[in-house]
Amino acid sequence: MQVELKRLQSRLGTTFVMVTHDQTEALSISDRIVVMNKGRIEQIAPPATLYDRPATKFVASFIGTMNLLQSRFVGRDGDRLRFTAGTLPLEAISETGEAPAEGATRTIGVRPEDLLAMTEAAPGTAPARVNSVVFHGRTLRLHAELGQGAPVVIDAPRQAEGFRFQVGDVAHISLRRGANCPVLPS
Repeated sequence: MQVELKRLQSRLGTTFVMVTHDQTEALSISDRIVVMNKGRIEQIAPPATLYDRPATKFVASFIGTMNLLQSRFVGRDGDRLRFTAGTLPLEAISETGEAPAEGATRTIGVRPEDLLAMTEAAPGTAPARVNSVVFHGRTLRLHAELGQGAPVVIDAPRQAEGFRFQVGDVAHISLRRGANCPVLPS
């Protein structure tokens, strides 16, 4: 149905307005999406922009799954801002070129597919206790808790080497190199 709707819209060369609560459908057939919250527009953007650079915490948590991690600013490397969520090192891109004051707290959005989990500790990893392992077909989803009690969700391909966890295990997690983590407004 989604492919047919896109084909029909292209053939007719007209604008379609579609209301849906199915995020997969909205992301797959839209050129632009309006995300509303309590009757107010939160963000209007193409699907990839909504997913990669949500403008608010609401959009970040509404479009797909996103870990919202309270993090402390520790410095910058060029346009990359460095934060820590407990002991988990994070990086974000400064959209404005500005950086918060050293030690300032911000919410960093991290998609589950942007976190890596390993069985052994390594530099740049943080321990997280596994609370559940959910089978999603071609992926597995870990629900875990960072040392300071912050919940975190990690996705990995089922066949990922070393991704063998059970409830109660400690996963050592890190940010995937090149991950695009937005700094979200308070």
